[in-house]
Amino acid sequence: MFNTDKPIDNISSDLLNRASFSEQLAKAILSYTNTDNFTISLCGKWGSGKTSILNMVETYINTLTQNYSEDEKPIIVHFNPWNYSDQTQLITQFFSTMLAELNVNSKSESLYKVGKALQEYSTVFEYAENIPVAGKYIKPIKWIMEKTGKKLSNGNDNNLNKKKEEVTKALSHQSHKFIVIIDDIDRLNNNQIKLIFQLVNSLAGFPNLIYLLSFDREVVVRALSEEQKCNGEEYLEKIIQVPFNIPEAKGDLVQSVFFEKLNKLWFGEIPCSNFEKSYWDSVFNYCISPFIKSIRDVNRIINVYQFKYSLMHDETNCIDLLAITTLQICASNIYNWIYKNTDSICGSVYTGGISGVEQKEAYSKRLEEFQKIYDNPELMIQIVQTLFPKFSRLTGGYHHSGDSDDELRKKQKIACRTRAGLYFNLSLDDVAISKQEILESINDFDREKLNNYFNKLIKNDKMLEYSRELLSYVPDIPENRKSIFLNELIIALTIPSNHKSRGIFNPTPSTFIANCIWKIMKTYSQDEAEQRIIELINSYSSDELSIVVDLVLQIEYSYGRIGKDIDYNYRIISEEQLSNLERIIIDKLIESSKTLNLFDLTYFYPTYIFWRNIDKDSLDIYVEKELRIPSNIPKYLKITANHWSSGQGNGWSFQKDNFEGVLSDKDAYNSIVSLKSTQVFSELDDNAKKLAIAYCLWYERKDEKLNRIDEDEVNKYLSEWEYETQ
Repeated sequence: MFNTDKPIDNISSDLLNRASFSEQLAKAILSYTNTDNFTISLCGKWGSGKTSILNMVETYINTLTQNYSEDEKPIIVHFNPWNYSDQTQLITQFFSTMLAELNVNSKSESLYKVGKALQEYSTVFEYAENIPVAGKYIKPIKWIMEKTGKKLSNGNDNNLNKKKEEVTKALSHQSHKFIVIIDDIDRLNNNQIKLIFQLVNSLAGFPNLIYLLSFDREVVVRALSEEQKCNGEEYLEKIIQVPFNIPEAKGDLVQSVFFEKLNKLWFGEIPCSNFEKSYWDSVFNYCISPFIKSIRDVNRIINVYQFKYSLMHDETNCIDLLAITTLQICASNIYNWIYKNTDSICGSVYTGGISGVEQKEAYSKRLEEFQKIYDNPELMIQIVQTLFPKFSRLTGGYHHSGDSDDELRKKQKIACRTRAGLYFNLSLDDVAISKQEILESINDFDREKLNNYFNKLIKNDKMLEYSRELLSYVPDIPENRKSIFLNELIIALTIPSNHKSRGIFNPTPSTFIANCIWKIMKTYSQDEAEQRIIELINSYSSDELSIVVDLVLQIEYSYGRIGKDIDYNYRIISEEQLSNLERIIIDKLIESSKTLNLFDLTYFYPTYIFWRNIDKDSLDIYVEKELRIPSNIPKYLKITANHWSSGQGNGWSFQKDNFEGVLSDKDAYNSIVSLKSTQVFSELDDNAKKLAIAYCLWYERKDEKLNRIDEDEVNKYLSEWEYETQ
């Protein structure tokens, strides 16, 4: 559907109601019966449709003269001046074009004489070194006319005026009108523009010739003023007998053309899957409509947009992509500002408190900033407000409803932080997880295939991107598939790599995986949620159980049964149901502790907190037994040690009685030292190894004020604590 920006070539393609104007212009040309040279101009801005009107004028001329006799029919000559690079070529090729048309139409003696006279006149220019044109002299050229079988001598036959008189006489004694159409004059350089008008007015100012010239008047006037060192308007008025200005296309007609092309794309070739009528109305009014002023604007926008859309339609919002494309083409300053400021303006509606006074102050500040960027700063503010909810909220603008981070992500809007780059880079390499992948996983994958898919994501370090995207699609997971996702997401949380951050300020995949689990659970009724948790408890006997316990712990917090912070969002079951779950979980933990080392659980800390608050006695019995095993002591320290971080480094701090009376600090120290240089120590995870060394360093200092142990110091001892194989 790419629009080549070609002018229309038939009246039926007229979408801007210019046919009537074109017909009247054709009739005006045909009504001119005088034999004098006559020049008409058709003026309009670049992209206003001049060439399309010329095509329709020609169509009407041919239609209106179809009953004319052969001797009366006008001869239409098209001359394209921008095909030639210098003034000599331009002049000689003009006559060559005239002669070519005569060769086609020379069916009478009179036209034959016109052709012969023009040929001899044009041949003069082969030796026209001394013919002044535009204040200069035409350089001698070798224009190929050998087919005439003769060359002019340096005698009287070479006289320019004489040859011109012969052409004038020949043209006067025949009945045809020659309509010479010269389009796109404003594409020429200044000197060539001047030469065209001298050609029309002097060198080729013959009788029975009607010139129809098309150009942007402002461009031509400026060129003539600069070249002629005179008033360009006055110069032009002396040459043009009848000036016509192209009627301005009505805005509603231009927009109709735009909508027609867009409809073919969005609702035909490549359907728009995320179209929102109310959002479209706002985006079109502020971000698109102000920039659609001509058919050329329409074609430029649609062409670039279709190219982008065909590539990115699955990964971007169709409306936002059109808006940013329009700005890229028609308001590059706004486009560039948005590109440079996506980090600060992307995101959901700002939920913090903000007063009307603060919004007005923010608006005024942005208005002052935008005055330096775009000539209509108020429009620029409206554009950014429309596309970016956060910016809108802060500046008191367009009201966005339901624009949470999840919704922005699901609708693939430019305001989504993880999607904004796609609108500028247009690289699918930036799409870690495609929309198609998300939809397939939630609709089609059975448990085995979903498990394999998750393992692949984890292996390729893409679980963060997937779980972030999945979060917005949870409401779309079919009811009968929610349990599959719960099970596989819980399993994913047991994999250590999902708890590793890509940077100190970056979230871990586990954060989004856990949020997905909660979002699924919140879709159930209280009875359904209780039943689902019981099923999960009974189906797990290892690491996954600790994750379910952590889920229940959050419900405990929500009711204030454990801790002090109450969050009503996690009350997915009643307190009575929660009490029932507590007993089931404790029984499961006691049973599991007989065969499993619960200290190895990924979520040992929340499991410990839950167990301690619900049934401390049974926990103490288990802990006392397990702490008799030296390798469990560093694992237990994960609960009681405090991790600190500052600009100077990071590490751990300890206090007296780190094992809450179950084990003395001295006995713990001796047990840990017994692990030094053993294979048991080397089999501990890195965190447990460092905690073991940090604890020993703390204990050896015997100074309660020096309770902070730096990780860098710990790292110095790691190698000597490791087991050395023989």
